[in-house]
Amino acid sequence: MSENHEQKLPPKLTKDTVQHVAKLARLKLTDDEISAFSNQLSVVLENFEKIAQVDTNGVEPLITPTDMTMILREDVADTNVSSEKFLKNAPEKSGHLFKVPPVVG
Repeated sequence: MSENHEQKLPPKLTKDTVQHVAKLARLKLTDDEISAFSNQLSVVLENFEKIAQVDTNGVEPLITPTDMTMILREDVADTNVSSEKFLKNAPEKSGHLFKVPPVVG
């Protein structure tokens, strides 16, 4: 670690913040779950702060940690696929369409 970086911990995630994020994600959490996630996510943020303190001067950025090459296939349209195949795993459907909750309040 570089000596230039000061040790500063991010603020602990509050229960209100966890509850707000859960609401945005449409998750119903109990008070015990909110408390547990608040603590667990605070630890995750602390770990990211530690990672951010690592001196990476002179280190070239990587796309992948190994020497991988991308093997791509030709993009070919398949017209023999029916909408029923796509809709069979839909949680809710309306005719031949996926039914989703409204995104504009």
